[in-house]
Amino acid sequence: MEPLAVFSLTVVLAAMLIKTRGWHLRMTGDSDLGGVQKVHAVSVPRIGGVAVFGSLVLFALAETALGKRTPLIALLSMLLACSLPAFASGLVEDVTKAVAPVVRLAMTMASALLAYLLLSASVARTGVPLIDHLLQFAVIVVPVTLVAVAGVSNSINLIDGYNGLASGVCCAVLLGLGALGYAAGDTTMLELSLVCVAALLGFMMWNFPLGRIFLGDGGAYFVGFIVAEFALLLVMRDRGVSPWSVLLLLGYPVTETLFSIARRRLVARTPAAEPDAQHLHHLVYCWIAMQPWSVDTRLGDLRNPLTTIVLWLLNAAAVIPAVCLRDGEAGTIVWIIGFVLTYGTLYCALYRVGSMGAGFAQRPWIEL
Repeated sequence: MEPLAVFSLTVVLAAMLIKTRGWHLRMTGDSDLGGVQKVHAVSVPRIGGVAVFGSLVLFALAETALGKRTPLIALLSMLLACSLPAFASGLVEDVTKAVAPVVRLAMTMASALLAYLLLSASVARTGVPLIDHLLQFAVIVVPVTLVAVAGVSNSINLIDGYNGLASGVCCAVLLGLGALGYAAGDTTMLELSLVCVAALLGFMMWNFPLGRIFLGDGGAYFVGFIVAEFALLLVMRDRGVSPWSVLLLLGYPVTETLFSIARRRLVARTPAAEPDAQHLHHLVYCWIAMQPWSVDTRLGDLRNPLTTIVLWLLNAAAVIPAVCLRDGEAGTIVWIIGFVLTYGTLYCALYRVGSMGAGFAQRPWIEL
């Protein structure tokens, strides 16, 4: 019943934000539709994260008021409290478009520090004995944890470019984390994953495939923070869960982020945080846009939703094996290596094909 309640709350809150967009769109919509990463031609509210965050807060408050202070509600409440700096900095950026990336990164680290202090959430195990020994010292584990959480949060924001992409990826990752927790006998983590997925699905009812409201930086940082903390807590709570399985679950967004940093610094010679339109999701979008069937006279413009579906499938190629191979650490490591190589091969192939066509180095076609 809990997931259904959260789903319904999110659907209603998102609907209210869409219905009242005439009042707030000047502040909450995209003011720079010509930006290098923009693929929409009309302004849409970027505060879908308010519906996701708000539904979880209302659910936690209602359950607490009814005296149902279960382990799930206690853990969810603490995570929501810790997430406030990350969520608020992203939401302020959605409204003002004036919060520097370094500030948002610092606020996400502040949220990670709160989770470390209040929940003891840290990078406790890696599966490598020497590293695990070093992680026993606060002077090492704290900065490693802050960087890890901020990196995962930023990776979700980075892939948040197409309808349902970031939210769908996070749903799959959270379900995978919940499945690992359930296999280890941790029902609280399973319940937490289902509640968070329900909130995201409620948002997706309005976001995919039509894109009537976007997650925004606030939503992306918040959901990314929840995913990162969920991963840390799962590895800490359940010794039977391999850190490598969790890393594979996060394979797509983490690989995209590390690949983008390396590409910008080593190939393009640009700052790592400088936005561009050469991420894998942009290349997939451009390749689909080159196909004559991508705009069907009966079905309409298929480019945006098809891009999302293709990348959902790529993400599934990491999430499903992470759960199925949970008892085989060597197999998981081999799959991680294979996934990274597949990602790189796909990226190079799409870039090569596009460079011979319309040119991927340019901004993708605008979606009408």
